[in-house]
Amino acid sequence: MVQRPAKQLDGSTAVPSCPSDAYDERSDPVAETRRESRIHATMPTFSKSALECKQVTARPYQAIDHVVIRTVEAEALYELFGGQLGLPITWPLQRAAFATFGWIGLGNTNLEIWEAADNSDLPADCVLPLFHQIALAPTQLDETIAGIQATGLACKAPRPYASKDQNGVVHTNFTNSVILDLSNDACCVFICEWGDRAPIAPWTPGLTTPQRRAVEREALNACRGGRLGIVGLRRMALTSRDVPAAVEKWRRLTGSQRTSIMVADDIELSLFPGSHDRIQSLTLAVRDLSHARRFLAENDLLEERAAQDDVVLARRVTGGLTFRLVGDID
Repeated sequence: MVQRPAKQLDGSTAVPSCPSDAYDERSDPVAETRRESRIHATMPTFSKSALECKQVTARPYQAIDHVVIRTVEAEALYELFGGQLGLPITWPLQRAAFATFGWIGLGNTNLEIWEAADNSDLPADCVLPLFHQIALAPTQLDETIAGIQATGLACKAPRPYASKDQNGVVHTNFTNSVILDLSNDACCVFICEWGDRAPIAPWTPGLTTPQRRAVEREALNACRGGRLGIVGLRRMALTSRDVPAAVEKWRRLTGSQRTSIMVADDIELSLFPGSHDRIQSLTLAVRDLSHARRFLAENDLLEERAAQDDVVLARRVTGGLTFRLVGDID
């Protein structure tokens, strides 16, 4: 296999890292649970009208391509989601000198599970696992970058990664551009354009991004969302040291004027005060919340310290990451 570069802010100039106290809350699970319960209680609930609300301004990108989890136990997380929970595998687990990695399909995006051989690109006080990166699928790379920069948000110069196919022909695998004004070393937001004949990609050569995403949605539908009946990613919760400034930047990126920022047609982003800027949790929608809760409880996968009526995947099996479940809208 052609080696894929280690995950970082595309390998060039560093951006400001998280503060020294960024991960102190994770050291006290009880305090963290109480804190997250307070955050969750303030989140708006989903309704059909909310998700159908049209954008005031068109987003300069297509969708969220994938969310990257940095971990030191890729195989355990991969087995949890692809094995125990029965979700579709959209990138088979690969073991290389630089990393062990694979993708799990959520229908409207993917989870990339990444265990790097070297984590020196992260701040020294970061605790793994970590929701580390949000990759946006562009319409066309140049147009998306221009559209984002037109809002006043700075992007790094695009950086392509290429390798040879089985016939020795060089093709671009992907081209990344970090959105600097939304990124730091512990939470990176970037544009990721896949080459249509990427040698490292496991999907059929020649597929466009919309076509590949349609295949991924069908894979989730075919297994009926796995054992939890997952419909897709519904919410990302982020903490910020300066919520008003962060909200303003995310609104510029997405064009969303709703209370909850819509980063995709069916995915919202909520921002809350915190001692650092990072992704706090992911919320997944399920077909039947009662069924999902029952499955988790029967298989010892339900977080016992969650707030009442809060269905959370047990953090002891996720390494401390928070995955919430909510019922899907009719």
